[in-house]
Amino acid sequence: MNVLFKCDKSKNIGLGHFYRCAALAQIFKKNGHKCYFLGLKLGIKKKNVLNIKDQEKDIKFTNHFIKKKNIKVVVKDIYSLNFKWEKKIANNAFLVVIDDYNSEEHYCNLYINYHYNWFKKANNNLLTKKNCKKMIGPEFSILRDLKIIKKIKTKNSTIFVYMGGADKKMFMFKIMKLLQNKKLDKYKKIFLLNENHIKSNMLAKLEKKFINTKILKNKIKNFHQYLFSSDLVISSAGLTMYEQIALNSNSLIISQNNLQNKIANLLAKKKVINFTQNIENLNYKIINKLLIKRKINKKNLINKNGKYLVYKSIISDYNKNLKQ
Repeated sequence: MNVLFKCDKSKNIGLGHFYRCAALAQIFKKNGHKCYFLGLKLGIKKKNVLNIKDQEKDIKFTNHFIKKKNIKVVVKDIYSLNFKWEKKIANNAFLVVIDDYNSEEHYCNLYINYHYNWFKKANNNLLTKKNCKKMIGPEFSILRDLKIIKKIKTKNSTIFVYMGGADKKMFMFKIMKLLQNKKLDKYKKIFLLNENHIKSNMLAKLEKKFINTKILKNKIKNFHQYLFSSDLVISSAGLTMYEQIALNSNSLIISQNNLQNKIANLLAKKKVINFTQNIENLNYKIINKLLIKRKINKKNLINKNGKYLVYKSIISDYNKNLKQ
């Protein structure tokens, strides 16, 4: 069976949507299915809201690809394509929507929203296609394979900082300035920079002033080992946040937008992450306290194998759909 993943990645929208689609595609490939990835039609600017004209352009572009490659299932994980796009695509393929919001209308065969205590019964009216199946909650989390060989050993306690593939507000710069505090010199500080950070002159100047520091750039093979091994992980509230919860990391999550605020706040109430809505509130005392009184998450909130449940449901529901 041919499967199309409709997602995108960029310096502005980050990498999370692509990574979770790639994680799901890996299972399809292992089971003999052919997978394709398709972003927005060339010439359409990548942003969270598209105008009607650009929506129509991408509908034609995607439907042409569906017919050309004989696509049976489309997995959509992209904010900018709306309900009207979904309705046109669902006429030509079995449509799966992976979503992070709980306020947008959708038209699909299968709807996935794995955030904790987020999409509720009151939101069901947003799913307008008859017999739309729902996979709601952390049981259906779509994570990458958490590749852990062994803990990375360091002489001192370690702080690992990663602010995602976009970080448009340059929170990394503010965190680096905060961690310059001399009282934190005893801790090993590891910063994983994205392309936006690497091109920033501000960060380049800061790098030279640090003591007991390691700078990593772009993708690294042992990313999950750092999440697992570090005494404190500071990050944004994207896909990486869920991977940290699954790995029992001692996490300090800094939200970068209103959606992340709401989702991370629910997880903080569950006491599986440390969370701040405002980076300006961070200081040495908070960082030091989190390192000394490490919070261990013993709740099995996140299903590391949720993507396998999603795969099985897609196959099962697609076959049922054929018989109707």
